[in-house]
Amino acid sequence: MKKIIRRIVLSAAALFFATAASHALPCVAQYIPDSSGEYVYYEDKSFKNETFVGFLYFNDTTYAARIYSPASAKAKTLEKDITVYVNVDPSKAGFVLTGEKIEGTVEGNADLVNYLHDMLYELSKRRQREVLENGNSLTVGDDFSQFGGPVKIKYNPLIPIFNIEEICGADGKPILLLQTTGLLSDSSDSSFLDFKGLYGIPKDKKRVFKKDKKSEDVEVKGGVQKITLDTQWQQSMQNLWLLGDYALLSINEMGVPAEITVEKAFDILARRFSNSTTHSYAIRQQSKITREENRVSVMNVFYQPESGNVTRDYKIITKSSSGNFAMLTFTVFDSVYQKSRFYFDTILKSYTVE
Repeated sequence: MKKIIRRIVLSAAALFFATAASHALPCVAQYIPDSSGEYVYYEDKSFKNETFVGFLYFNDTTYAARIYSPASAKAKTLEKDITVYVNVDPSKAGFVLTGEKIEGTVEGNADLVNYLHDMLYELSKRRQREVLENGNSLTVGDDFSQFGGPVKIKYNPLIPIFNIEEICGADGKPILLLQTTGLLSDSSDSSFLDFKGLYGIPKDKKRVFKKDKKSEDVEVKGGVQKITLDTQWQQSMQNLWLLGDYALLSINEMGVPAEITVEKAFDILARRFSNSTTHSYAIRQQSKITREENRVSVMNVFYQPESGNVTRDYKIITKSSSGNFAMLTFTVFDSVYQKSRFYFDTILKSYTVE
């Protein structure tokens, strides 16, 4: 939980200012601008073998595209891992390359390099046709020769770069299926290059947690926020409580720049909180975003391949009577949550904001 605590301590207000400038694909006006280091991965079912394709935004002139396919003894294929770094002219429609660098298992895989070029061009071209003015998703019909003809493309502004959540074929089956989105922490963060696919919900490590029957309820208050914990929880900081090494909870308040509407602020936060962090990948097929009046709730499941940990993370952001945003963060190991769902859900339901 130590890495999670460090992440929570960082100021959430910075999330808004990171999106103040207009960063987008060439000739695209994005509802939520991309941030440097933001990326997206899909499972690409147009290939016979298991294949993942990802895109990374550095700035308006620099992108990366990666294709990864694990080795398969059954199919008698070797691992393939290719990354193309490209420079583009942001003033021109389409995806006009002005330079590139290719790394990985390139020899004998020229077709995969060309495929990445095609995807950058084709996905950019299609995104230029659509207008996304709010946080709502949009599904349109299109023709995509690389995917066999007629397709349905689901656009979602909460997905970075191309804003594509899914592409389905004429039979309704997904061809390009969202796996994860993320934001690199700095230039040394290799999460984008290390991604090797997600499979359902990975099983968390076995952990033993039992609620102490002698524990008593304790009402925790912070400004306009209240929540009921119990005496098993220990206060670690002014706004942070720990349940041993099993779960943590924090409450914060933050201001919102006057030029950003409440609706857009909710969308920005929902997108950012659904992003993977350093080697902790958000399983986007498990994400749940719930909108209510003056409140948005975001639930994500994160998988850390290096440690084998699986965490369930909740963010509840509320427009309070003070005009600021109140924010609850609640993170618990998934194996602990699954065995004590009623206990943890009861805590979350007790949360109120004035």
